Amino acid sequence: MKRIILSTFLLIVAIAVQAQSITVHGTVVSATDSEPLIGASVISDVKGANGAATDIDGNFIMTVPEGSNLTVSYIGFKPKTVKAQPEMTIILEEDTETLDEVVVVGYSSEKKSDLTGSVSVVKMKDVADTPTGNVIQSLQGRVAGMTITTDGTPGGLSTGTSIRGASSFRGDANGPLYVIDGVMTRENPGTILSSNDVESIQVLKDAASASIYGAQAANGVIIITTKRAKSGEARVTFDATLTMQTYNSGLDLLDSYQWGEVYWSAYKYAHNGATPSSAVYGNGATPVLQTYKNLNGVDVLPQSTDWEKEIHRTALMQTYSVGLSKGAENGSSSLSLSWLNHDGIVKGSDFQRINTRFSSDYGFLGNRLKAGGNIAVNWWKAHYMPDGAEENAVKQHPAKAVYDADGVYVDQINDILGDAPNMMRLINNNKSNNHEYWRVFGNAYLQIEPIKNLIVKTNFGVNYYNETNKTFEPKWLRDDVNKLTQSTAKNVDWVWTNTAQYNIDLGKNSIMALAGVESKKYHNESFFGYGTGLEIEDPNYIYLGNVTANKNVGAGASNYSMFSGFGKLNYTYDNKYLASFTIRRDASSRLSKDHNYDWFPSFSAGWRISQESFMESTSSWLSDLKIRGSWGINGNDLIDNEAFYAKYLMSLDRGSYNMNGDGTTLSPGAFRIRTTNPDLKWEKTYQTNFGIDAGFLNNRLTVSIDYFHKETKDMLVEKPYIATIGEGGYCWYNGGEMVNRGFEGQITWRTNVNRDFSYEVGFNFTLQKNEVTDLLDDIYYSYGGGYAGHSLVGQSLGSWMGFKTDGVFRSQEEVDEYCNRYQVEFGHPAVGRVKYVDADGDGKINYNDRTWLGCDLPKAQFGLNLAANWKGFDLSMFFTSIIRDAFNNSKYYTDLFQCWNGNHGTRLLDAAKAYDNYLLTGYYNCDTPAPTTDNNNNEHEVSEFHIENGSFLRMKTLTVGYSLPASLRSKLKLSNARIYLQAQNLFTITNYSGADPEGLGYPYALPRQYTVGIQFGF
Repeated sequence: MKRIILSTFLLIVAIAVQAQSITVHGTVVSATDSEPLIGASVISDVKGANGAATDIDGNFIMTVPEGSNLTVSYIGFKPKTVKAQPEMTIILEEDTETLDEVVVVGYSSEKKSDLTGSVSVVKMKDVADTPTGNVIQSLQGRVAGMTITTDGTPGGLSTGTSIRGASSFRGDANGPLYVIDGVMTRENPGTILSSNDVESIQVLKDAASASIYGAQAANGVIIITTKRAKSGEARVTFDATLTMQTYNSGLDLLDSYQWGEVYWSAYKYAHNGATPSSAVYGNGATPVLQTYKNLNGVDVLPQSTDWEKEIHRTALMQTYSVGLSKGAENGSSSLSLSWLNHDGIVKGSDFQRINTRFSSDYGFLGNRLKAGGNIAVNWWKAHYMPDGAEENAVKQHPAKAVYDADGVYVDQINDILGDAPNMMRLINNNKSNNHEYWRVFGNAYLQIEPIKNLIVKTNFGVNYYNETNKTFEPKWLRDDVNKLTQSTAKNVDWVWTNTAQYNIDLGKNSIMALAGVESKKYHNESFFGYGTGLEIEDPNYIYLGNVTANKNVGAGASNYSMFSGFGKLNYTYDNKYLASFTIRRDASSRLSKDHNYDWFPSFSAGWRISQESFMESTSSWLSDLKIRGSWGINGNDLIDNEAFYAKYLMSLDRGSYNMNGDGTTLSPGAFRIRTTNPDLKWEKTYQTNFGIDAGFLNNRLTVSIDYFHKETKDMLVEKPYIATIGEGGYCWYNGGEMVNRGFEGQITWRTNVNRDFSYEVGFNFTLQKNEVTDLLDDIYYSYGGGYAGHSLVGQSLGSWMGFKTDGVFRSQEEVDEYCNRYQVEFGHPAVGRVKYVDADGDGKINYNDRTWLGCDLPKAQFGLNLAANWKGFDLSMFFTSIIRDAFNNSKYYTDLFQCWNGNHGTRLLDAAKAYDNYLLTGYYNCDTPAPTTDNNNNEHEVSEFHIENGSFLRMKTLTVGYSLPASLRSKLKLSNARIYLQAQNLFTITNYSGADPEGLGYPYALPRQYTVGIQFGF
């Protein structure tokens, strides 16, 4: 009977519970575009009730007690609490502050609103579809205060980065520190990770934000965080691009027939109307191309070679990336695989790379214990452009053919052909040269929260890098001995970081305290071998074991270590008053044992004025207003790992001894190559920063402006020495000071016009000035190309020393007046020649008139991004601009016939005609010097003739994309699906007459690119 009563009671209870519960069928969408939100969290306010996450269509189903409330949240959107109903659609609004709320700033994360330092956050969605081998390359022009130099080298391996100017005289010591998932490195990011693996990038620019990294942060810090799976998320993604690259020459060069015309004119100018005699052009009244002999005696038929077209090609770049990720409440893991195949526009150059990355994070004991890590295994292989290929394509004589009549490479150098090597021969040789690399890069961490708000973390990172190189030079017409060099190198770089972080929230007072210790070690081993005389030049035979003569081997090793302790304290009061203090102590093995450690402090403060009560009347239009300031010190020890030590080299040819006295038998000995400096200490950079951040109209308009002053003292230099010092004259010293100062800013406007249309305008600028303020006494007038009375002090680093000019002489009367006015000790004034200025005003034209002419450092940089979305279509245009002067060294070849036997520019055709007209009219009407074969006016010297306005405006990217509508994606079970077209370097507006105003000199040419790409995920 009791059993019957109990069963009846339980049935009644179950029926009552069922009657009081409802099943909710809901959909969560975005208020901006009504698109479903996938993976949104739905939680009931009833204790013990189950939660739910939305599916691919934004839908969820859950059973909850009747009358309960549901709280719906999604990253980047304002959470919303609603009453549970059987059928419901929940609309979430974007939270513009939350979207960019958390910023990684070094060993910790902070709210962006609480930052007191200068930090730029890169939105990866703006650059994710830019095909490149190096994610840093895609940031060019997008971050205020950050200068990125790049060219067309496959894989982006030549990309250089500087933040707020150079802080050192040493070019290799001006790059930033990269921190990838907590692992510090100065390696090229393009060889570590794929762009598709990157979740976010933070650029730490001032001392307050970067000084937590102490001696490694003088040039700024770039923090890269890779993608992680999100809780409740299971995704498969695929991205692919196909890019066509085309070569565009900025130079108009002579063909072989035009070259002959200019040659005849130049010879007549210098030899009173006489005509030359040439094995290539004959000796008649006009030039006529002749058959000439190659070095092997075989005929080279008359022809005209466009060497720029010969060495360049239209090339393809392909990228493919697959990502798998799955996240649960207590753990997540992700795996990615990417492939890059980048053929360069210089024939024979290419780059292939495979990236694999696995990451995982797991929580235990209610997430009070966490463990995880990343591991990336990368392989890449490259064939590089031969040294000087771009320059030799410009200066190579057009009458020099690629092949002679027998198909042998032409390397004739006699008569007027010049001595530039046949670049097609060198490119073909490069096919046998192998450069192959492996890298293992990753970290593992363990994090414990022993008591509430105290987080103790240990993180161990490793960077293992192995390379093998083979360079083979076959026999050729000028050298019948082939040569082979092979080398290997191994680098192991590890860092172990231990931190403890404690957060206290006491009402209006908020404190974050961080303390840590860090140890890092670098070890390198290398080996090389060289030999000549391989009997067979077959690729399968080209190994060191087969050389027959001049065998030479060598090996070496290098070590570097650093030990550091650091601490940070952040304080916030009432979300208005902000302060931060950081200090770090670093000890480096590269410096004197008595000075190898130092302290690097920083302090910053901020005031969120918009939170004050007296600002309430502005809340309708002023969303946020913060002023901030900072001061701090960073260090730099990027010098030779053995810089402090006296070094000796064992050598037979330079340190040999005649031990037996017979005068014929020598024994190798040691000689000193560097002297120690017991006083060698840290190079330090002192930085001051003042900034203002503001948001208007519900943060649709945001503005951030900074002023910075960056001064480097006690620079580490290996100065030149006079010969009388003798053996071991090289020594590292502290000496020299330099200042960078300027303004930088970012202005962004973004708005949703309606549910179908939104747009964004972003503009950034940098105004910057560099100045050398002190040098060591014994190089005060010599460092940087100066001479007595003309020190580099007071000038910008890299300034040019040369002659000021005033155009060219237009008439004989002008020449006579000039010669009567000045005592000419330099140059030879004549019609059509460059006119030098008496810069020192002593009435003489001589070397004392050389003065500082400026430099090519950017005076101002700008970036402009325009983006719009309409229904499923998206459009973006990005422009970049630099204001600067430029030293156009290609003018040495193009405009000065007398300086070089190789090719020249078509401007000389106009100059030749102008001189012919002068003979008739008495007036030379051309800005280009008249062609001549006599350089008695010294026009090869550095002068204002070579300096031009190097400013430019370039459309960097133009992208048009289309995403499938949500209804169709739902049917296809896709979370996203997009196809896009992109053009890079589409056009450039400039007055610069060289090849490219962005890449001065002769770098690997920057191609124009056309890309089609697809992105989709499940």
